[in-house]
Amino acid sequence: MVRIIIASVLVIVSVVIAGLSVWLDLSGLYYWSSGLTALLGIVVYFFPNMKAFAIRRYMRGSQFKQYSLLYRRIAKKIKLSSNIYDTAWYLVASEENINETFAQFNRVTLSNMPANIAVYHVQGALIWHVKASHKAERAHFLSWLNHVRPKQPINGLLLLNDAFSLIQRAQKVKQDYIADVKAQLESLYLLSGYKIPLHLFLCGVNKLDGIAETLHEQSDLSELSFFLEGNNQKVTEALSQAYDDLFKRLFANNLHQVSLQLDEGFKRKQLLGPMQLQYLKLSVTGFVDELFDFNGLAVPFQLESFHLVESETATQRVNLATAHALIEVNQTLLPVVQESNLKPKAQLTKTFAEHVLPASHGAPTNRWKVWQHGIKQAVMFTSGAAIVFFASWIGWQAYTYNEMLHTEFRDVHKSYKANLDNSAFNVDEPSTLVEPLTLLRSAYINFNQAQLSKPWYALDILTSIERAEHYQALYKNQLSVAIEPSMKKYLEEELFVYLELEDYLKVINVKDVYLSFSNRENKEVVLQYMSTSLLESGVMDDIQTENFIALLNDFYELGYDPVVTNDELLAIVDSQLALQDTNQLMYKYVKQLPQFNRLIDIRPALLGDTLNNTILFAIKGEKSSFLVPALYTPEAMQKLSFVPESEFMQQMVKKNHGLFQVAPTKRELTRIGNYLKYSYINDYTRFWQKYYQRLELKQSLTLQQVMTALTSNDTSPLMQLYSTLRNYVVIPTVEVPDAMSDTNVAKQAPKSLAVKAAKVEKLAKVASSKLDKQKLLEIALAQEHNEISEKIRQSFSQYQLLAGEQEAMRNEYQTFLGQLIALKAWMTNADDDVIPGLTYFKQIQKSSNFDAFSGLWLRPHSERLMQNLAALTVAKTTEHVKEKVQGYLQTHWQSAVVKPYSESIAPYYPFSLKGDDLNLNSLAGFFASDSSVTQFESDILSHFLLVDEQYQMAIFNRHTLISLDAEILQFFTQFKKMQRQLYGQANELQVQVSIKPQSLSPKLNSFTLKSADIDLLYTHGPLIEVNGVWPKDFSSEGLSVTLTDLNNQKQTHSYDGVWSLLRLIDKRKVSANKNTLMLPYQDEAGATLSINGVGDPQSLLNPLFYAQLTVPLRLVQSIN
Repeated sequence: MVRIIIASVLVIVSVVIAGLSVWLDLSGLYYWSSGLTALLGIVVYFFPNMKAFAIRRYMRGSQFKQYSLLYRRIAKKIKLSSNIYDTAWYLVASEENINETFAQFNRVTLSNMPANIAVYHVQGALIWHVKASHKAERAHFLSWLNHVRPKQPINGLLLLNDAFSLIQRAQKVKQDYIADVKAQLESLYLLSGYKIPLHLFLCGVNKLDGIAETLHEQSDLSELSFFLEGNNQKVTEALSQAYDDLFKRLFANNLHQVSLQLDEGFKRKQLLGPMQLQYLKLSVTGFVDELFDFNGLAVPFQLESFHLVESETATQRVNLATAHALIEVNQTLLPVVQESNLKPKAQLTKTFAEHVLPASHGAPTNRWKVWQHGIKQAVMFTSGAAIVFFASWIGWQAYTYNEMLHTEFRDVHKSYKANLDNSAFNVDEPSTLVEPLTLLRSAYINFNQAQLSKPWYALDILTSIERAEHYQALYKNQLSVAIEPSMKKYLEEELFVYLELEDYLKVINVKDVYLSFSNRENKEVVLQYMSTSLLESGVMDDIQTENFIALLNDFYELGYDPVVTNDELLAIVDSQLALQDTNQLMYKYVKQLPQFNRLIDIRPALLGDTLNNTILFAIKGEKSSFLVPALYTPEAMQKLSFVPESEFMQQMVKKNHGLFQVAPTKRELTRIGNYLKYSYINDYTRFWQKYYQRLELKQSLTLQQVMTALTSNDTSPLMQLYSTLRNYVVIPTVEVPDAMSDTNVAKQAPKSLAVKAAKVEKLAKVASSKLDKQKLLEIALAQEHNEISEKIRQSFSQYQLLAGEQEAMRNEYQTFLGQLIALKAWMTNADDDVIPGLTYFKQIQKSSNFDAFSGLWLRPHSERLMQNLAALTVAKTTEHVKEKVQGYLQTHWQSAVVKPYSESIAPYYPFSLKGDDLNLNSLAGFFASDSSVTQFESDILSHFLLVDEQYQMAIFNRHTLISLDAEILQFFTQFKKMQRQLYGQANELQVQVSIKPQSLSPKLNSFTLKSADIDLLYTHGPLIEVNGVWPKDFSSEGLSVTLTDLNNQKQTHSYDGVWSLLRLIDKRKVSANKNTLMLPYQDEAGATLSINGVGDPQSLLNPLFYAQLTVPLRLVQSIN
C-alpha cells in the first residue's frame, strides 16, 4: 500500500510540474523533470515485478555460466573433441530412491562439482544425471542444453526403472514419477524441436528370485535388449512379443541346463527365473502404456529400446510366484527371500555401451538450427568479403574523386567566364545575375553533395578540403559583387514606388526588409518578401525567382558585411509614415488579401438560372454592380478572426513584419482586433444594404412570366432571392463550448465545508482557464462569431423577409403565394370561357368575386420587392382584364348594335338616300323596346356609371377604368329620342300627315296626289287640305302625282315604296326649313303644296331626321 501511495504522489507531482511549465512557459528542463518524476513513480509501482524478473534472469544466467564452466572442466579433464557434437550426450532420468547407476569407474569427478549432478563418461559419450528433486535446476539445465547444443541438445534419454519398485502397489509414487518423466520429455521436445529417442532400462531384475540363476549360465545376454525402432504405434505389441520370445528362449535354455545341474535348489531357481519375468510382464506393459498416455497430444519421444539389467547392489529378492496371493489382497510389503551370491552379468554400463551407444549417431537433429548455423556461416563469409571489397572500392573512389575534382573545377572556371562574356551582367537588372551565379551555385552544391555522400573526403589529409575553401571563397565573392548592390537598388525602388502609390503598409514592410537586409537580419522575412515581390512584379519568372532566392539564401549563409543604407530616402519614408493611422492600414490590408479581394458573381444563386427559370429581378447600376467582394460573404467571415490568439491575427502580425517589429502585447492586439472587427461589421452591413436597394424588377416583364415564375416553378425566384440574401445577412451562430463542467461542488458540499469548496472550485476554474488555452481560444472564436452575426442581423432587422424569423418569412410568402395562385386560377377560369371576356366582365362587377386575391392591392407588404412585384402583378392583371373586357364589349357592341345597324338599317332609305327602301319591320326591330340595341343598353350599359358625360367602369383597385367612347352617350341619347318619336305612340310607327295645296300654275288645269287612302285633287278652286296617317294611309306600293294642263296633257311623277312620301318630300322640298313642296311641269312652276312638319328636322316626315342617327364603330375609348 505504501508503494502505491508513493507512486501516486510521484505521478501527481509530475503532472503538476508539467502543468506549471505550460502555464508559466518555463524552460524545457521542467518538462524533463516532470517526465523523470513520472518515470520514477512507474518504477516504484512496478518494482516488485521488475525485481522478480531481474532475479530470474540473473539466476538463469548464473546457472548457464556454472554449467558451461562445468563442461569446459570436464572436456579438459577427459580431453573431449572441440566439436561439441562429436560427443554423444545422454540424459538420465530415474526415480529418486533408485540406487542403480553407471559404474563408478566411468564417473567424472571434479572439485566443487554440483551435488545434484552426476556425469559419466562411457566410451566417448557423456551421460548427465540430474537428480529429480531439483526441478527448477533441472529446468535450467535443460535450457542450457538447448543453448549450448542448439542443433542436437541430447542424443537420447535413458529412463532407469527399478523392477522391485515397479511391482510394488505404491501407485501414487509411481504416478508422480511417470508425470515427472513425461514433463521432462515434453520440455526436451519443446526445446529441441524433435522427438527425443528414449531408452528404457528395467534395473534390478536380479531382485526377483531365480533371475540371477537363470542368467548365470546364459552366454548371449543380448537377448535381454529389445529394439523397438521408434515405432510408437505398436510399441506395446512389439514389447509384449519380444518379452514372450525372451521367456521361451530362457525357459527352453534352462530346461537344458537343469539336466546338467546337481544342486536341486539351483535347478529350482533356474526354472523359476523365466516365470518371474513372465509375472513382471504385466507391470512393464502397464508402465509403458502410462508413459505413452498424453491425453491425445503428440507423444514427444520415440521409444527406441527396452533393456533388462541386473543390479550390483541387490541385497534382497522376492518371489513373485509365492507372493501372488499377497499381491491380490493389495499387500504392498512383499516377503523377501535370501539373496544370491552370483555376480551380475547384465550390467547397466555394459548394456549401454553395447546396445545404446552404437545407435547414438542416428539421433535426430533440429534442421532449422542446422540451417541457422549455415546461414550464419554464409553471412560471416559474405560480410568479410564485403568489407574487403568495400575497402578496395573506397580506395578507387578516392582516386577517381580527386581526379574528377580537378577537372570539374577547371570546367567551372571556364564555363563561368564564358557565361559572363556572353551575358549582359547588370546589377540594375536582377534577372541578368541569375544565370551566371546559378552556374557557380550548382558547382558549389554538387561539391557539397559529393562530400555529404562521401564524408571521409572532408578529412584534412585529402585535397578536397582545399577545394571546398576555394569554391566557397569564389562563390561568396561573386555573390557579394552581384547580390548586394542589386538587392539594395531593388528595395530602394520598391520603397519609392509604393510611396508614390501611397500604399503605406507596403512601404512599412519594404522598409523593414530593406533594413533587415542591410543588417543581415530576419533572413526568412527577406527571402519570403523577395520571392513574392519578384513574381508579382514580373521581373523574373518562377524558375528565375527560385534560383535568385537560393542565391540570396546562400549570401546570408556565407555571411556579408552590413550594407550602407540611403538615409535620405529613409527620412522621406519616415516623414510620410508618421502621418498614417496604423488601424486603417491594417483594415486596408485585410480587404486586399487575395482570398478576400476577389469578386463573386452571385446572380445564378440570387436571380436564378436563365436557362431554366424566368428572371424577374435585375440589379441596377454599373455593369459590375452585381459582383460581390469575397470579403462580404459568410465564408470570409469564417476565415476572419480578430481574437489576438487566433491564427488569422497571428498571420497578420507575421506578414506585416514592418509594422510589428516587436511582438505586440495581447492588449495591443485586442485593440487592433476590435477596430478591425467593428469596421468590418459596418462595411459588411453597408454593402448589403446598398446591394439590396439596387435590386429591382426586370423591365418588360409579362404577366405570364411573373405568374409562371412564382407559381409554376419548383423554386420561386422571389424566395430564391430572399433566401440567397438571407444567407449573407443572417449568419447562423455557433455553439459556444463550455469552459468547465457545470457541476457546482460548493452547493453539493456540506455547510461546514461550503466556503472551502467554493474556493477550491474557483481555483480549479482559474487553473483550467490557464492550462487549456486551445479551449479558451475556441470559446473566444465562437463568441466573436456570434457577436458579428448578431450585429449584422440587427442591422437588417427592418427587413422582415431578410432578417426576420423563418416562420414569419414563410407565412408572409405563403400568403402572397396563395393570393397569386388564387389570381392565376381566377384568370385561368376566365380565360377558358367560350366567350372571351364575358367572365371577366361579370366578375369585375362585384368586388366580392376577387376577395381571394384582393390583398395584392389592399394589403401593404413589408418588403419593397414584394410590394413592387404585387403592384406589377396587379397592373399587368388589370391590363389583361381590361383588354379582355374591352374586347368582349367591342365584340358585343359590334354584334348587338353595329352589325344590325350596318346590315339592316344603314344601307336603306331614308338612312341612306340612295339606298332601297327600308323595311318597316327592320326599322321596328332596330328601334323597338326589345331590340338588340335596347338589350345591349340593359345588359352592358347599365353596369357603367356616367361620369362627366362618359360611361365608366372600375377594375379591381379603382385606379384603372374602362371608359366608353364619348360618342356612345350621343348615340344612345339620339337613339332613345328617335325611338320615342318613331314608336312612342302605342309602340307603332304613325305620323299625322296634312297635305294642303298652295297654288297651281295657270297653264295647268289640275294636279292629283294619290296613294292608298289619300286622294288629293286640286283645280283652281278652294285650298282644301287632306289629312292622313303615315304609313297606314299610304300605299306600300308607292305614291303618284299627276299634273294636267289646259290641253288635258298629263305629266305624272311616281314614287315607289312605303317611303314614297319621304322621297317626294326629299325631292320636291323648296327649302330645309319650310313645309312647302313645288311640283314642276315641263321645267316650269307647276303646283305647290304644303305638308306639315316637312321643314322640322325632328319630324318623321323629314328625311334629315333619320340622318341624325350615327352608330360609332368603337365602343371603348381605346383597345390596347
